[in-house]
Amino acid sequence: MKTLALWVALAVAVVVAGSLAFVHFRTSTSALKQWVSPGALSSRHAYLANRCEACHEAGAGVAVANCTACHASSERLLGRQPTAFHASVQECATCHVEHERAPIRPLKMDHLELAKVGVRTLLRASGSDPDSAATLASLNQWLRTKSPAQLNAGSAREALNCAGCHDNRDPHLKRFGNDCAQCHTLESWTVARYQHPSPESKTCVQCHHPPPSHFMGHFSMVSQKFAGKPNARVDQCFECHNTTSWNDIVNVGFYKHH
Repeated sequence: MKTLALWVALAVAVVVAGSLAFVHFRTSTSALKQWVSPGALSSRHAYLANRCEACHEAGAGVAVANCTACHASSERLLGRQPTAFHASVQECATCHVEHERAPIRPLKMDHLELAKVGVRTLLRASGSDPDSAATLASLNQWLRTKSPAQLNAGSAREALNCAGCHDNRDPHLKRFGNDCAQCHTLESWTVARYQHPSPESKTCVQCHHPPPSHFMGHFSMVSQKFAGKPNARVDQCFECHNTTSWNDIVNVGFYKHH
């Protein structure tokens, strides 16, 4: 009899504790959300910390409609060449991530996932112009490779047309053509084991293009005089600049331009 009473008392205690916990979390929704949250949001989205429903839908995860409700109205952002493609991409969470447990910019660049997004986007588009068809064929060919790590320099040139996406942002001004894979890898835009030519090199213009100011009166009135090189030509970068930085002037030091 005592054992039964003990079990009844224990059951009542569990029910009461559960009820109190339920009431506590029900009256403190933010505490519940913080308990299940996988991590903090980035600084730009921090104001949504206790409003999970602003981005998520039950059983469906992050909803694109919730993203575009805030971001699609930014006409200036979507009008920029580097970001204009977002207007036709109906996926956000593939590349833009949150809850990374660190104050990072919510962007996770993965060429493999982005290629898949590109294929799905092109397939959804009505009609097919020659450029889009060529891009779709290139992406599909690349995706048939099991992993980007398996691409060697030769196959990367054939299977992935880098210029198809990066053409509008070519910092080399077409000097090196479209064969990006001869220097760059998919993992990083920096060139591994790159070593700048000797400071004595006189072929700077092979890679560097003089700024617009060097073709104006500013060059003779300011640049030449400051560097102490009144007879230097625009294509003789080595006369005034050191290879450490463009504003490290020979025999002068770092020049604060503005």
